[in-house]
Amino acid sequence: MKQNLIKFKTLALGLCTACVALTTGCSENEYAKINTDPSTIGEGNPIFLFTQEQVQYQPFDYLLWYYDGAYTSKLVQAYSPSTSFNDLYNKLAELGGVGSQLIYVKRYENDIKAAIAKMPADKAAQYSHLSAMANALSVYMGLFDTDLFGSRPYSETAQAKYGGTLTPNYESQEKLFEQWLTELNADLAKLKETNTQISVGDNDLAYGGDAKKWVKFINGIKLKIAARLLHQDKAKALKIAEEVGADDANVMQAITDDYVYNKGTGGDGGNNTYGTDNSVNLGTCSKNVIDFMRRNKDPRMLVMFTKNDFNSEVIQAFFDAQARGDNNCAIPKYILDQVNYTTDGAGHKHFTSWKGDGEPWVRYQGLPIGMTISEKAEYTGDNNYFVTTRWKVTDGDKSKTYSPLSYFNEELVRGRVDYTFPTAPKGKVVQDTEDNPLYEMTISTAEMNLYLAEFKLLGANLPHSAADYFKTGVEASAKAYSRLATLNKIPYYDKAHCNDKLDEPVTYNDAAIATMMAKADYQLTGNVASDLEKVYIQMYLHFFYQPLEQFVTVRRSGVPKVGSSLIPWVAMKPSTELPRRFYIAQPDPADKMRAIIEAAMTQQGFTFTDGQKPELLNSERVWYDKGAPNFGEGPNY
Repeated sequence: MKQNLIKFKTLALGLCTACVALTTGCSENEYAKINTDPSTIGEGNPIFLFTQEQVQYQPFDYLLWYYDGAYTSKLVQAYSPSTSFNDLYNKLAELGGVGSQLIYVKRYENDIKAAIAKMPADKAAQYSHLSAMANALSVYMGLFDTDLFGSRPYSETAQAKYGGTLTPNYESQEKLFEQWLTELNADLAKLKETNTQISVGDNDLAYGGDAKKWVKFINGIKLKIAARLLHQDKAKALKIAEEVGADDANVMQAITDDYVYNKGTGGDGGNNTYGTDNSVNLGTCSKNVIDFMRRNKDPRMLVMFTKNDFNSEVIQAFFDAQARGDNNCAIPKYILDQVNYTTDGAGHKHFTSWKGDGEPWVRYQGLPIGMTISEKAEYTGDNNYFVTTRWKVTDGDKSKTYSPLSYFNEELVRGRVDYTFPTAPKGKVVQDTEDNPLYEMTISTAEMNLYLAEFKLLGANLPHSAADYFKTGVEASAKAYSRLATLNKIPYYDKAHCNDKLDEPVTYNDAAIATMMAKADYQLTGNVASDLEKVYIQMYLHFFYQPLEQFVTVRRSGVPKVGSSLIPWVAMKPSTELPRRFYIAQPDPADKMRAIIEAAMTQQGFTFTDGQKPELLNSERVWYDKGAPNFGEGPNY
């Protein structure tokens, strides 16, 4: 403390000396320059403000993976709880950040608008493109927030700094869609302006200021809105699709058009740079999904999900433990069925090779979808999915437990995951501990073209066939996943990062994509009902990386559907007992927003509740979800 006092006195003396110098050396006019009105100080540079807006553009809020996405991924049967579904799986607990993400980008857009508004007209005109880009990010995040909550604040959000309100009004989903389409069309008009524009360059983390790519991004948002409008105004939805699709320059054509960004050192050095520190809480991948992708040689499976732990070294460790008399450990039959091995005279098994497609395909196994199946003998016997004690191998004083199942590949969304490669109990410890600033992706070539395939099948007048859009979309999705796997350096992404002698990398080439596209399940035939299901299945697969988009797709399409030969829906509970939106709790009496929120909920016909009433969250739907099919029923357009 004494040392701090001395420092403070020294600082005070210095300040006094400086004051004397100012008093004797500064004129009254110079004082006027120093004592500037605070309201005129600190105007931000719009270019740097835009970079910060991109940094705050966060559809992958870290809580998404732990709460919101964990709920939706199980509700649409993309994943299963590791102990199988139970009677409570349709109830929601604490929610994450979805519904409140807009404000983080909107405040920077408002700052950009304010800065441009103070410029002379000729200079302000040079920022037209930047203004459009900034607004597009706000619209995207506004749409993201409304999907599961309906009415939200938008126009009055983050305006208090500029004389606006601290209690912004909620706007209905219907009006928001109209507002956003108007804004997006204005943004497109701005991007077509040919007068000299300020150079954004690398300060644009995604597109380097390329106006042509931003045109495609904005048209991608329009397609997202159009898809959500189909049950309320199909004619308008098709018209929007026709406006977008009329010119190929409006549509992403290759993965270089995808909105892929890396915040690098521009983030906060933590979650905003590397992605969440929380583990991804999605569960175990659905067996129905894995089986579909594996039989169709869909290489996206290799990077979307993790290899299981049963490589050749681990399998041999099980054989050796059994030879030592360990009768408890056992390789699940669904894995052993893929192994070629010999047995010596003492009954000791020796791994020789993989059957069938071999590495890496044999390393992917999903969990069956079903209620309380962990209690059923058919899932705990030879085909053991649940009894983890049988996955444990002991060799002397060393023991390890191995998982035979596949999970979401966390390093696609987390840049600071330490991965330990599976080895025998006494094997060497091999780890991947490299930290990588995260590459993330939102609107993509795959998404846009799959929407256009859908709209073409529903009657839109578009220049290309549904089959052409579909092919472009699926191929682009496969290329995008391989690109993300390489950029984010996921486990096994190249041969140098493999460990077992038989390990093969999980990234892939165009030949693997061509093999996938040759499969019947990946081709449209002209049967509209069948083709629509195939399009929705591909959206479902593409959006494994974006769980809320996946939920929206399943909710509006009814796909996966019951009895499908592609990815079937498993009817575990009546569809009326599955939430279709997130809950909204009664505001506290002291909440200044209480009256506004209550009015918005009344207007929507929503009841304040918690996550323990899924029937209510099913029947009280957001505006654009009204009339959509129940889960598992298939399309009803």
